[in-house]
Amino acid sequence: MIEVGNVYYFIELLIPVIVISVTYHLLKNKTLNFQYTYLFIWCLLGFILHFAKQLVYQDISQLSKSTAENICAVSTLVFPFIMMIKKKNVLHDFMFLIGLVGGGAGLLYPTEALGESLFTFETIRFYFCHMSLLAIPLLLALLNIREPDLKKWWVMPLLFLAYETIIMLNTALLTFTGLATREGFTPLQLFIDRQYLNNSFVFGPTPDMGIVGETIGNMTFPFMKTDIFNLTNGDEFYWPIIWLLIPSYIIFVPLYTVLALPFRKKHEVMSLEFV
Repeated sequence: MIEVGNVYYFIELLIPVIVISVTYHLLKNKTLNFQYTYLFIWCLLGFILHFAKQLVYQDISQLSKSTAENICAVSTLVFPFIMMIKKKNVLHDFMFLIGLVGGGAGLLYPTEALGESLFTFETIRFYFCHMSLLAIPLLLALLNIREPDLKKWWVMPLLFLAYETIIMLNTALLTFTGLATREGFTPLQLFIDRQYLNNSFVFGPTPDMGIVGETIGNMTFPFMKTDIFNLTNGDEFYWPIIWLLIPSYIIFVPLYTVLALPFRKKHEVMSLEFV
């Protein structure tokens, strides 16, 4: 079984490194059209697997697992459509950021794979999809197909808030249509509860995030953590999505800059060589 720190955990970390390295060397001398088509098909496979897992669950109560329930799920659903945009777009830059961050975080802390066998369909699907989120944007940048643009740094936090809005609307759909239920909870209570459905910061960090969640929560204004509408009987209540505005800029601007800078320098070196 996979547990953080055991041999299976490190095997699953090693596999993406090997796959990305081998894929890069296989593609680097191919035509641009071949490279892009190859990566698009890879991206599409992740999209298909997101729905194919229902063949394993075969349980209507698990339909929510094939929706935009969290950050990586949204990425899996939208990446193929971003790749369909032929002209370089700020969405490609955000794809690079959220793919590396979300995919990388999923591989480092594989929540859905912990305690599971290495060779089950769900474990393989989980790792394949998260590896894809990391690998495809990275390979697009390494192959000089879609290099991140540092000039667009200020848009990254806003696009992250758009992601969070999608997740919030998805959660509303699940709870108010009855696709997601929990004994003892009304649809509204389940919608705003951080413990069960909202694990992607929409209504604040979840308790299991520990010091990381607490630190991120402290980056926002205190008044954005008050229950002004008495929805939680006066308990701490993060204003949905709005509370993330400042933390998003504090976290994603320097993070995007650090991740994108090596490709900026690479581009400058290539330009000098060409001259």
